[in-house]
Amino acid sequence: MTRGGEITAKSWAKYLAESGFTITSGLALGIDATAHQGALSAEQGKTIGVMATGIDRFYPTRNAQLREQIIHSGGALITEFPPDTEPRPAYFPQRNRIISGLSLGVLVVEAATKSGSLTTAKYALE
Repeated sequence: MTRGGEITAKSWAKYLAESGFTITSGLALGIDATAHQGALSAEQGKTIGVMATGIDRFYPTRNAQLREQIIHSGGALITEFPPDTEPRPAYFPQRNRIISGLSLGVLVVEAATKSGSLTTAKYALE
């Protein structure tokens, strides 16, 4: 993500969380993690992390502390995959479908042409 994308994602997530919205994202590195952090920085902000693995798998491992913060703040981690499911490329579009289904709206801060963010937006439009 760019520095501008980081600032935008964090500020929008915080603003929306302060307005009573729950921020839903995919726990990925970059914009996803930043959106979760923005929500957590809001007073009583809530966020949902949608996983593309089993609930007992931590991917990416660098976001382990973020997952703990989400749980301790009263947020949630959810997945449709059974325990012990490892991450696979095909599981990420499935995760993005769940994100769009849980959401009232989808905000794409920045994305590559072939990205999960645009997949999520496509599901939301459908």
